[in-house]
Amino acid sequence: MQIILLSSRFSTAKTIHLDFRHIVAVLGFFLIAVLCGSTVLSWLSIHWRLPIVQAQIEAMQTQELQESEQRAKSKLQALASRLGELQAQITRLDGLGQRLSTRAGLPAPQTLPASIPPETAAQIPSQGGPFVPVHFDEKALDKELTALASQVEAQSLHFSSLEAILRESMVRREFLPTSLPVTGDARLGSPFGRRNDPFGRGLAMHEGLDFVAPYGTPILAAAGGVVVNAAFHSEFGNMVEINHGGELITRYAHMSARSVSVGDTVRRGQKIGELGTTGRSTGPHLHFEVRQNSLPLDPATFLSVRVARQ
Repeated sequence: MQIILLSSRFSTAKTIHLDFRHIVAVLGFFLIAVLCGSTVLSWLSIHWRLPIVQAQIEAMQTQELQESEQRAKSKLQALASRLGELQAQITRLDGLGQRLSTRAGLPAPQTLPASIPPETAAQIPSQGGPFVPVHFDEKALDKELTALASQVEAQSLHFSSLEAILRESMVRREFLPTSLPVTGDARLGSPFGRRNDPFGRGLAMHEGLDFVAPYGTPILAAAGGVVVNAAFHSEFGNMVEINHGGELITRYAHMSARSVSVGDTVRRGQKIGELGTTGRSTGPHLHFEVRQNSLPLDPATFLSVRVARQ
């Protein structure tokens, strides 16, 4: 590469010859100068703590610290607000748990003190006053959350016990003979207890209820269970017996026809036969018994609907 220099001080033009080595040397000198300058500035900023650099660093650190504190305060306030909402919900659950416990006959759980008494949880009283925010630090918030977790665990165990009791109660009700075995125009003919024998043989014990209804009226299972007897009996005529568990048995007698067989599983309200007057009977009716451990019980204590007397 040639560089021609023209000036009034020179009588003739001067030519400078530059080759590749000169260009590399110039670039190397420039890079070395930049690195040296940067090193010097860095050394000065670290060891001499230039006022401008130090002020900028402190300002940046202060701003970052303030932003971190503000984010932490906002997060703590949000958690505290959520904690208050959870405590209010726990208080309402306390009231619900006590009411369910009373119905299930289970002692109410011992819970931590709440700002609203459980007996008034369902109806929160009127409130008011100035807003005074509560400031939580991390330790206080952790303490509140630990107490809340303990309360939730206690309530969870209590509700699990309630669920088991209520489920057992529902199962028992499903297999208790509380449904009428005859619907429609059925009427009560003879109640449970002593009566005069309809065939004139004197005072006798009637171990069930007689339901009077038209011939062929459907007879329904009073509860779910398993058929343990379905046969003709000399006195009961066409008879069906259903075991509902725990040696609790219902007996349906004097039927004109049977619709189930031994071993069949029946549901509450399922048709098991038709009303008739077979066996020792004076007319169309259903003789209905409830027996526990082979002892007769008054079916009226189980039935949920009364039947008008004849």
